[in-house]
Amino acid sequence: MKRGVILVPLVLTAVLAACGSGSGSGAAGGGGKSAGGNGGPPKGGWPQPVNGLLTPQMCGLLTNDDYARYGHERLPVISQKRVDNAPNAVDCLYITSDELDLSLQPTAEAAKVQYAASLKDHKERLSENNRPSILATNVVQGADESWFDYWTLGTADAKFKEYEISVRRGSLVVGIVLSGIKGEHEKDPRTVLTGLAGLVLQRIPNVGRADTGKTHKAEFAVAGAGRARQIVFNDPTSGKVTTLKNVKLPWHVEKPLINTGQAQIMLNLNAVSGTPMAAIGCNISVDGHTVVQEQPKIGGFANCSQPFTPPK
Repeated sequence: MKRGVILVPLVLTAVLAACGSGSGSGAAGGGGKSAGGNGGPPKGGWPQPVNGLLTPQMCGLLTNDDYARYGHERLPVISQKRVDNAPNAVDCLYITSDELDLSLQPTAEAAKVQYAASLKDHKERLSENNRPSILATNVVQGADESWFDYWTLGTADAKFKEYEISVRRGSLVVGIVLSGIKGEHEKDPRTVLTGLAGLVLQRIPNVGRADTGKTHKAEFAVAGAGRARQIVFNDPTSGKVTTLKNVKLPWHVEKPLINTGQAQIMLNLNAVSGTPMAAIGCNISVDGHTVVQEQPKIGGFANCSQPFTPPK
């Protein structure tokens, strides 16, 4: 989860007075009660992708009734929109940080990379801020992968602790944040979130099950003879820098390139030859098309660096 709004109780009281009870009737506009009642679908059925694209109407996949079933009151909506720069993602944000987001990648491989990067970022953020973790994995039936924990952006000593869940099924990734404002008879957070995530998967049963495109690939290559004393390159999706030592030449590696919402990414590769006078060169390509290249030359060093707009 990237965003959230946390309100202290006094502010919350004022907002509720201004907004009403938050039980609006529109599935997308207010996320209110479903037309069928008791968790039934609204008129026309649960919202589905349109021409393969997720829409803000899909915020209506979870209703206030669904939350109330677990004893939680979801407050009025703040925003329901497509995510800026992301190729196919929707974010649904409510007062006090209840949130639902959906992301659909062209392939299950791409979604798996996105899911893994998100979990890695979650662990690192909690560790950097010395926050506790109750991480549990494989918590949602019908999903390929899932994890549950405290909310990444929450505060360690907050009175109202938030929780989150992330779920991947094929090329679909679903994330839900549960605010720390609890109802009097609210069930435990893991039960609430696993139940809500299960409802989302049930209501869009075919989404994510079949690949709709391809996973883009970035290839990093170093040309030359003998060995490279060092090769350094950055992962195009996570940005992680990898350093290799004493590498036999020629060398190349292929990495998936996933559009996770950034407008541009920096592709970087540099290499140092084993001997100062050896000729060495480099090349970075995406889907077989060269992005930046340096022909082998004597001098013992090669550098390829180029900003790149991720394909959608």
